[in-house]
Amino acid sequence: MAIHPTAIIDPKAEIHSDAIIGPFCVVHAGVTIEADAELKNNVTVFGRCTIGKGTRIFPYAVIASDPQDLKFRGEDSEVIIGENNNIHEYVTVSKGTAGGGMKTVIGNNCLIMAYAHVAHDCILDDAIVLGNSVQLAGHVQIGRKAIVSGMAGIHHFVSIGELAFVAAMSAVKKDVPPYMMMEGNPAEVRGLNLVGLRRDGWSEDELDATKEAFRIMYHNKDGKALSETVEQVAELEIGNVKQVSNLCDWLRTMLDGSIKGRLQESARTA
Repeated sequence: MAIHPTAIIDPKAEIHSDAIIGPFCVVHAGVTIEADAELKNNVTVFGRCTIGKGTRIFPYAVIASDPQDLKFRGEDSEVIIGENNNIHEYVTVSKGTAGGGMKTVIGNNCLIMAYAHVAHDCILDDAIVLGNSVQLAGHVQIGRKAIVSGMAGIHHFVSIGELAFVAAMSAVKKDVPPYMMMEGNPAEVRGLNLVGLRRDGWSEDELDATKEAFRIMYHNKDGKALSETVEQVAELEIGNVKQVSNLCDWLRTMLDGSIKGRLQESARTA
């Protein structure tokens, strides 16, 4: 264990012998830091919080602070951060609340750039990228390998599907379907995230099927509702392609259960 003499570590924190704690860090009771994790310097981590193996947290980040939520009453909620993440300078991550599942979660292999904010009860899957100064409001969920570009703002209760791409400075007020690119204020679907899909190893047949599904759903000339075009796609041969089937299922759920375009809004508690 390498702990700099200027670091302040509560004796009730659990620090793995292979972890590194740099100068002027403050680690509170209830924190667990696993093997090969590193706090660079001037990092503050409140309890209860788990920082997974190999995760690096850069200067002036504040992790597991109380949520900026007037409904918070000091409940014993937590932050769970997975393995091999890079959490950069001045990032803030708030712990969960009783109204949102009591935990904020960041998966594995995520890149969270400087000045980003991950609010209470957010759930981030693996290999997500948040650009500089991205602001996630409470209860946001983000799927695998999604990218949110710099200075985008994500409304509370928004869900962002896997492999989606949100353009810089977008204002995202409703759910982002998987595989899509969204941009604008308010953000709207502009196309498919083809670069991300290819990086994920999709075959040309899978890409072609998803392109055709997108064309029918979003570029239809007959003025049909999205709910109609989703069913139209599902009945075609391309509807049997795994990715297209997943997209149809995701959109059905969003269209059937969402409030103000945000599926999670329907589960909000007072």
